[in-house]
Amino acid sequence: MVVRTLDSLTVLVQTSPLPSHPSSALIEALFRSFSRVDGLNDCNIIIVCDGCEEAESPCGGRRNDSSRSTEPFHDEKNVKYSRRRKTKTLKKNDNKHNYKHGIVSSEVACNYRLYLNHLQEKIYEKVPPFNPSAKGSIRLLRLPHRHGSAKAIATAFDQLNISTPYVMIAQHDNFFIRDVQYLQQILNFMDDDDSKSWLQCVHFPSTATLNYVPKIKRRYGLDLENFCRPHKSRGLSQAAEKLCDLDGIFVPLVFWYGRTHIARTTYYTDMILRHFPLNVGDHLEELWGTRQLREILQCSAKTKSKNGHESEDNTAQTSPDDVESRFRKVHDKYGNYVFFDNSHSSKCTPPAKDVNFEQHEVIYHLSGRKARAATNNASEAEINYSFQIHQSPSVQRYAPQGTSFTTARRALALVPGLEFPHTKECQQELCQSESEVSQLRPIPKRIFKQRCFHCGEKGHSFKYCSASVSRDDEVQSKTEVLDLS
Repeated sequence: MVVRTLDSLTVLVQTSPLPSHPSSALIEALFRSFSRVDGLNDCNIIIVCDGCEEAESPCGGRRNDSSRSTEPFHDEKNVKYSRRRKTKTLKKNDNKHNYKHGIVSSEVACNYRLYLNHLQEKIYEKVPPFNPSAKGSIRLLRLPHRHGSAKAIATAFDQLNISTPYVMIAQHDNFFIRDVQYLQQILNFMDDDDSKSWLQCVHFPSTATLNYVPKIKRRYGLDLENFCRPHKSRGLSQAAEKLCDLDGIFVPLVFWYGRTHIARTTYYTDMILRHFPLNVGDHLEELWGTRQLREILQCSAKTKSKNGHESEDNTAQTSPDDVESRFRKVHDKYGNYVFFDNSHSSKCTPPAKDVNFEQHEVIYHLSGRKARAATNNASEAEINYSFQIHQSPSVQRYAPQGTSFTTARRALALVPGLEFPHTKECQQELCQSESEVSQLRPIPKRIFKQRCFHCGEKGHSFKYCSASVSRDDEVQSKTEVLDLS
């Protein structure tokens, strides 16, 4: 095994227009969270700045594609597909810009350009937290036109000629909220010849992947426990075991999540980015993730029918060994796992196949589209006030509730320089009694067709879930305060 240093990892951070711009508070909080990851500031970090599309004004003004780009130069390839796009307009008095698809007003686009200019100045002057170690670096890659998440990643690989064997992809609103002391060990383990055949991508735990094995069994009837891979059971040499020094378990994912992860560079260049003809506005989670899920479910002996009952498909007559073999074959093509570190667990080291030890969230997604630039001293006051209300809740919140197949969790993130419209509402609920909270809940305006992520019942969202205000500790969804200052 070749010892991998963190010089072998390139970090790509994606950013795009947000309501909080020109404030750089959100991405500053992200870079502060990087300090939780041992050695991450030793890496080369490139901030990939997507362009945006300015919608026509409701009064009929022209959308400006060229002079409003984020760069003073233009790429002919980008100009061609930019001209083919249909013109988007914003309705009169419509402040709900389509940030996900990069359709914004001229004012928001102007604020975004100011944000990028200020960010460039801070990086050049190495203003904390944009001050990497002596080995590391930070720079911007400004795309002249709107690409979308997937195409922006592809463009970054094309223009940067990334030569490191590994790459980390991160979003500007996904933060490290727990210390990661095993990044070097993960790279060493991925470099081992034995892992190259099945491990292509390692995700950091988030709410979507906590208690993943029971959640997937509930939702799809697929038992992943036999496919989990504790690294020490893989038969590595004694020298390799000492070098990796990992204590935890790799849990296979049935879906590719767009959260912070480490992947082999060839996983992107030779597989993901070549597998689909990427269009402007595409998201890899919607392309690669849905394809993976579909193929894996076809390999399982039982799937969930549309009405939620288990039904056998055409693989039901095959033996369990055949199903397991087919699953491994399909999943090895995607090779994405979430790694749960057990080195700091309060419990004993689990047996080889045990996935029921205490799991912790490492990545927290704070919706950047909901954040606004704070008024003077607002964020500091919110931090002082909120921490008097509630500290870290029980880990019980991570368990699926009732018939739910996902994780019920509420968090109040506090970022210096930002405020959130829902912050005061959350604080008010924390101070109210159960009956008062119930009275505060609004009446739904339309029928909700999906399932509540808290109780698992169909027909209402978490916002209108009566179980979420229960005082029963087993079902109550507590609000956790996260300090990202």
